[in-house]
Amino acid sequence: MPELPEVETVRSGLEKKIINCKIEEVKVLREKTLSNISVKEFCEKLKGQTFSEIKRKAKNLFLEMKSGLVIGVHLKMSGAFLIQPANEEIPKHTHIIFVLDNNLELRFKDLRAFGRMNLFSSWQEAISTASIIKLAPEPISKNFSLDYFKQALQKYKSPIKPLLLEQSKIVSGIGNIYADESLFLSGIQPTRMANSINETEAEKLYKALKTVIINSIKVGGTSIRDYVDTDGQLGNYALQLNVYGRKKQKCLVCESPIQFIKLGQRGTHFCSNCQT
Repeated sequence: MPELPEVETVRSGLEKKIINCKIEEVKVLREKTLSNISVKEFCEKLKGQTFSEIKRKAKNLFLEMKSGLVIGVHLKMSGAFLIQPANEEIPKHTHIIFVLDNNLELRFKDLRAFGRMNLFSSWQEAISTASIIKLAPEPISKNFSLDYFKQALQKYKSPIKPLLLEQSKIVSGIGNIYADESLFLSGIQPTRMANSINETEAEKLYKALKTVIINSIKVGGTSIRDYVDTDGQLGNYALQLNVYGRKKQKCLVCESPIQFIKLGQRGTHFCSNCQT
């Protein structure tokens, strides 16, 4: 599933290419992609609208119009936005097409068909939904301070890895890949109880969360299976992964085999020697 760096890369790509573009027509090829509105109303309300700003909250995208209307999008497992010439062949699994006034089309493609799109009357309505209100601070936000993080960890007597994935608990935007990588960089085993992490360890994890997110954004995110940016290009952070996806391979630091377990129903990679 695209995590914060991947969604931010998509946001940035859309911002560069569709701001001030007018929607001439909307084509919905898969009705179930829409969550809270009929196909007819979605198409009618967006026809003639102009993109003004592209925003993001954790893993959620928001495409705002000059009129105030906001398209809310969650990419889920395999959702992707592609900006392509109108005369170019439409890729398989394309579910929604926004025909723009510059001979380009904004196409929402989703192989696994879990992605969802909503339409809100305003930005305030968009961020007032339960899923957004409950979000914890992002690792690169001003609200995510070291003091906040240390105090938050002490509230939970549960394994740290699943806790990092809970978007409403201590941090949002972190998924499986970046949780594994952050824990490796900080030397903390994923099974450690959150409230057992001391202040020194908490600071290392705090810095690691920021580091992996910032570095991944710089190279366009991580492509393991389905993720591509708005140009259809893969993210390059996979080249920097230390443990994720490296089951039984040698640790890049100590050469011990990378361990793989199921924790909170999620595949988890770690080095039992480097992480304690």
